[in-house]
Amino acid sequence: MKNRDKYILGIAGAALAGIAIGLLFYTEEGKKTRKKVKNTANDWADSLGSLIATGKESLSDLSHKAVNKAKKGYQRFKGQAEDGYDELRGEYNDLADEYARK
Repeated sequence: MKNRDKYILGIAGAALAGIAIGLLFYTEEGKKTRKKVKNTANDWADSLGSLIATGKESLSDLSHKAVNKAKKGYQRFKGQAEDGYDELRGEYNDLADEYARK
């Protein structure tokens, strides 16, 4: 199970537990209680929607940063590999020339 799913299940479980406790210990009339529960649930749903939107935004930013960092690392590694290849090629040519002269 992904962390995201665990968070959603945890929030949903906490919301249900809160509703159950509220209904058990609340002494107002049922109509008022249902209205308050509905308003609270709507507030929580709005908060959860905002939290999810913020999470998606953060994940998108993190993804872009990771891709950019990977590209930079690849370019650096590629440059080092090309430099190493050029150096080895030069040494090989020097040795080949020296051997050919003998």
